[in-house]
Amino acid sequence: MPRTTIVVAVDEPSEVEAAERWLARWSTAITYQSDNQGCGCCVDIWEVEASAEAMADLPDVLSGPSSSSGNDR
Repeated sequence: MPRTTIVVAVDEPSEVEAAERWLARWSTAITYQSDNQGCGCCVDIWEVEASAEAMADLPDVLSGPSSSSGNDR
């Protein structure tokens, strides 16, 4: 399954909303979600693994540097 990093600037309401909406919409397609690796005061960061369909729907604004799994979006 594809894996990527989601990066959300917590002071950008549109990014926070986009992340919450995507995570809720695709919760059943997400096979792995790391604990928040960001500080939480300025950035939230999650490694996620999900179906190709879910990854194709991930807003570009949330895409951080991808992991090295070779299956990145």
